[in-house]
Amino acid sequence: MVLVIIYLKMIKVVQIVRKFGKKGGMERYVWELSHALADQGVLVHILCEEATDTCNHHLIKVNTLKRVFEKPRWLAMLRFSYNVSNWFKHNSLKEFVIHSHERTSIHQVTTFHGPPFAHIRDKPFWKRISLRVKVWLYLEKRELCSDQVRLVLPNSRLIGKDLMHFYPCIKNRLHVPACPATKDPNMKIKKLKDRSNIILFIGKEWERKGLDFAVQIVEKIRLKDKSIEFWILGPDPDSVRHLFKNWTDGYRLLGWADPRNYLPSARLLIHPAISEPYGMAISEATSFGVPVVISTNCGIASQITKKSGRVLTLDDSIDLWVKVCSKEIKRNNLVHKVGKSWTESALDHIKIYDSILK
Repeated sequence: MVLVIIYLKMIKVVQIVRKFGKKGGMERYVWELSHALADQGVLVHILCEEATDTCNHHLIKVNTLKRVFEKPRWLAMLRFSYNVSNWFKHNSLKEFVIHSHERTSIHQVTTFHGPPFAHIRDKPFWKRISLRVKVWLYLEKRELCSDQVRLVLPNSRLIGKDLMHFYPCIKNRLHVPACPATKDPNMKIKKLKDRSNIILFIGKEWERKGLDFAVQIVEKIRLKDKSIEFWILGPDPDSVRHLFKNWTDGYRLLGWADPRNYLPSARLLIHPAISEPYGMAISEATSFGVPVVISTNCGIASQITKKSGRVLTLDDSIDLWVKVCSKEIKRNNLVHKVGKSWTESALDHIKIYDSILK
């Protein structure tokens, strides 16, 4: 009888994402959240086009849809949305909360991971006249404002503010940010004085995340201290090698790699992003005791205090960036961790799902 009661009370949720795996910001967000939810006893169905990593959790079931052509992206998203709706027509999941991370039309909860496309409205009119723009605006408004949508979860305060500005219709459904979380490190955090002189940059979309500026900063730092090394995780090495044409040594292009294999040895994470909705790598770095120097364009910036690092603007001089980074590299006191763990985030989501099921 007890087992029956537990089963009846089990929360069930569908997570919708085009790619399910550990690579990519949004993709990894869904991966980590889904596993944390399953660890709390939530039955999770994943609806995706592709699972890029093997999932072995007994409470996570991966359902794959027919893949669509990647480009143009607006058409791919339109087709993906159609495939999602069609899948639900043939698969009745009445007891499930539908939680989307994409531009779909049948969800009750949506997590918004990036800046709204509606920023296009601030552009000159000739940049707004195209079928591409019309479709993206349609998909975005439908995702946020459709009648069945109960809650909109921005992944940062910055995104929440933008959404409210462009879509005031969501006022009563806009939730507090569901920021990316971190895994608590399995190892004991090493004191900074025991670390190598490594500055890390993490981010596949290196242009948006400011790698070119970071290279200039570290290059100046190395003029005074040749022991400093710059390691880059995320981008394809061949796509960024030209940024190091004046370097003979002192850098490593690592491609995509799990940051948790490198953060225990780093002395600093630098992230001078031009645009960054949140910054999972930043919060993860602080969880490993690594100080961060980031730009004000990061959604996580409001959470960073001097206990965790520093926040500068891209209008600040390169000399100021060099000075601040050099100071943080020499830091000896432990870093204050920013953000929640995925377990805490999962518990927050369970409350959200429970409120919808009532």
